[in-house]
Amino acid sequence: MPGPVRIVARLRTKTSGIWIFSDYKSVRNKILYAFFILFLALVSVIAIFPPLWLFLSCFKTPEAVLANHFVLFPEQFDLASIGRVWQEFRFGRYYLNSFLLVIGAVVCSIGFNGLLAYAVAVLKPAGAKAIDLFVTATLLIPAIINISPLYMNIIHSFSWLSDLLGTNVWGIPYFSYLPLWLVYGANAYYYVLFKVYFQSIPRPLFEAAQIDGANRIQMFRYILIPLSLPIIAVVTIFTINAAWSDFLLPSLMTQITQTEQPIMVRLYNMYSDQMGEVTLQEKLMTIMFAVVPPIVLFALFQKRIAANVATTGLRE
Repeated sequence: MPGPVRIVARLRTKTSGIWIFSDYKSVRNKILYAFFILFLALVSVIAIFPPLWLFLSCFKTPEAVLANHFVLFPEQFDLASIGRVWQEFRFGRYYLNSFLLVIGAVVCSIGFNGLLAYAVAVLKPAGAKAIDLFVTATLLIPAIINISPLYMNIIHSFSWLSDLLGTNVWGIPYFSYLPLWLVYGANAYYYVLFKVYFQSIPRPLFEAAQIDGANRIQMFRYILIPLSLPIIAVVTIFTINAAWSDFLLPSLMTQITQTEQPIMVRLYNMYSDQMGEVTLQEKLMTIMFAVVPPIVLFALFQKRIAANVATTGLRE
């Protein structure tokens, strides 16, 4: 079936949205529809062009990248350079560091924020409203303001633990990741997402579980979690993207143990330490290594992100 005929066939069955099929019979609406399509196509090109240019520029010579006349495609695709740069800069090690950071962040983000939201939205103990007010109020504080006191508290805590254990905890492999994981377990935005979603779950389900003898942990494990898989998926995706792209606090925590640096911190240090040794092609290729996982993540789960974020604030 030709393209225009297929589009018309789909429009005939359209019964939701701003316009239905009968609205498209108007010449004015047809013009507006065409304008919207062109506008969305332009936005798509603007969004897709930067990563596309980055990927193609990895295979260009520095002269071609910096030339006055713009050329999108390289003269040749040297795919072997990808493996060479990967091995030369040991990206496998730093990918592993980033994956460890992301996994711990996801576990803490879902576990701690989910449990707090469960207590406030479902159990509602004495003082639940005050806790909700204080936690929600932290959304008004810029995150950058918390970095200095947070880092000083971490340093004092590590010093205290070193004295208590009789060993330097900075030397324990990946122990410096523990504060980074816990930071995602105390995220007010993720807490609000969980709380609003939990409030939409019918309370008779929990009351029936209590009558059957389920305790609070069992209700969380066997009722709340299975019903909350959509919001858990959304928080997981947000946490992965945030933890993968995080720079400031990981850079502070891995100053001593540089072999444990995640990929974003390593990129910065690599450019500053080897400024004259890293070519423009290598810089672009290392940046491509860093941005590919978030792009792939969003491409795979964009429908779930859009659908769940759009309905998070709705209550049945």
